[in-house]
Amino acid sequence: MELQFVDENNVPVSGLNVSLEYHPLATAAEVAASKRFGKDGYDPTPPPNPPVGVTDSQGLVRFDNLYWIGVNVKADGQQLADEMEQRPLGVRRNPNSQPESKNRSRPATRDLTWQSDVQKKADAAGQRHHYVTIGQLCDRLPVIDNWKENEPPRFHFPSGDVMKGTPIAREGLDQRHVIEVCPFRAWSLVLHDTKDYSLANGYNLGVMADMAYAKGGDTVIKQFFFEQCLDLSRTPEYIDFPSFSQALVVDVPFSQRYTAAEFLDSAGKSGGDNDRPLLDSTQLFYIENAEQVVVSWRGTQELPDWLTDASFSPQPCPAELAKAGRIHGGFLDAYHLAKRRFDAQFSAIRASLAKDGKKKLFICGHSLGGALGLTYAAEMKAIEPILYTYGMPRTFTADAVGRLYQVTHYRHVNDSDTITSVPFDANLDNWLYGKFGPLGATLGFFWALTTELPAQMGGLYIGEHYWHHGKPVVFFRTTQTGSFEECRVMMNPNTCRRLKYSQQYKVKLFLVPSMAETESEEAKEAQEAFISEFPMADIQKIFPRNTNPAFDHASNPARHSMVKEYLPFLNNQLLEIADPERKLGRKTYRADFRQQMDTFGDSSPPEELKRNRMFLALQDMVGNSLIITRKYPGGENALIRFKSVAEEEVELSN
Repeated sequence: MELQFVDENNVPVSGLNVSLEYHPLATAAEVAASKRFGKDGYDPTPPPNPPVGVTDSQGLVRFDNLYWIGVNVKADGQQLADEMEQRPLGVRRNPNSQPESKNRSRPATRDLTWQSDVQKKADAAGQRHHYVTIGQLCDRLPVIDNWKENEPPRFHFPSGDVMKGTPIAREGLDQRHVIEVCPFRAWSLVLHDTKDYSLANGYNLGVMADMAYAKGGDTVIKQFFFEQCLDLSRTPEYIDFPSFSQALVVDVPFSQRYTAAEFLDSAGKSGGDNDRPLLDSTQLFYIENAEQVVVSWRGTQELPDWLTDASFSPQPCPAELAKAGRIHGGFLDAYHLAKRRFDAQFSAIRASLAKDGKKKLFICGHSLGGALGLTYAAEMKAIEPILYTYGMPRTFTADAVGRLYQVTHYRHVNDSDTITSVPFDANLDNWLYGKFGPLGATLGFFWALTTELPAQMGGLYIGEHYWHHGKPVVFFRTTQTGSFEECRVMMNPNTCRRLKYSQQYKVKLFLVPSMAETESEEAKEAQEAFISEFPMADIQKIFPRNTNPAFDHASNPARHSMVKEYLPFLNNQLLEIADPERKLGRKTYRADFRQQMDTFGDSSPPEELKRNRMFLALQDMVGNSLIITRKYPGGENALIRFKSVAEEEVELSN
């Protein structure tokens, strides 16, 4: 019998110690048959027991003079585990590695990319094909780094199959068996250490920001990172109806898997201090593997969160955050509460990041979670964290924002989202805050509305204004205006007036103004062409720093939801770039809008027409944000897997 061991990319596994173990003989007839028949008929000389061999450069090992008995194929457990940790998964994987999950809320999208090239080749050559995990070959349990569970990892060591080997029946002798071994790997989120905008970062950290809201947070977090990320049968998915978020993941050696995943809730932990129970509601989670630490902060969800949001009173920035300026008082209180409650966990994160300097800190959050994420990033600014936020309110005043240049921050803004415009870009600090206690927060806020905002509108800036930090990523619903002349009396211009109207097609666009400044060499040509048509002065006029762009329609607090507004748009943008051939509604909307501009552009205001052309050009550049992903080890395969299972989500505000 010949055995050929290969990985999912059909690369041979050479130098592997292999042994056979005969099946127990159950009947006298089987005993007689085994003694009577060998390869060349009757052979009274028994072979060594167990037969052993070593695979050659082609992954082949041959066994001669076998008894005519079924065997179990085994390999050196430690040697196999160590070798298969270094083998990447194939993009065309065996169908057996993609079973339907009983817990899926909708059927998986299947694709021919999941068919195994190894199996096709073996079938064409008339050879027997086996797809196995290392646990179905190991002759002993290997040592697994940092594995503290009583049982080995379930996917790689299926229950009941540990150390039993891969069975081959007597009828399978006298031929070649191709054994395709699943690599000993785990899933890891695709996250890039880059100062440029990364759509992979934007999407995956958006999924993490949404996961912070999960009911039964600790159970959900552990199930995702300690079960789904160890199960290579399918890519991890987080379901938060109506969003079905397929994580964008690469496979990494099993030793580089996630080893920490903990949900932290201040309301469920006694701090031993005098915090008011009503405000005791700050939640976050963190995860850690060999290359990344992710800290995700939960946004506004419960009554204490709304009270935190409404505590506009600016407080002096603590020195560890910024040595100047002020910070939203409610956010500072919530952040300090979390630091007191979870001092041990924050200290452990800091120690892990400092241990070898190789891990990167990623921070994310939606709404209030974005504000707390920025506050945490301010404290960790010395290690230059990467922060992605979604629908966050203003948090710091201008002087403090200027001190946080080490933080790479991309701030996602849905143009219909009211929350991104509060607190107002105004000096909200006045004597009323401290004079009347809790009532002073309300009095001080309304005092600012009646005195500061009118002054600001007149061009006068006084004191410390709330500013936004970071570079905006704007989900912008743009329109095109037409006009016509209406006359009461024909041929009498004195009775005429020009009326404006919104034309039929509107489109929601994904705008990343910083793409015009990217350092990516691959994007330089597109960038230079864009700048030649739209100078930086024009871009900065439409997207002013430290605030939101001017929207041409009313905002709506109902457009703030992470799961309904932000995640679907991120999912669809990633899907569009990963699968450019797929027909998507968002592409149809843009085509209709472009045609409308070409057909009726003469009746539109020139400034609006130029702005919309800039917006469409920016939309066309978003694909450059995946250049770094395609160059990342396993990144192209990650995009192929994503497009094979992801679907276009409904964009409610389109």
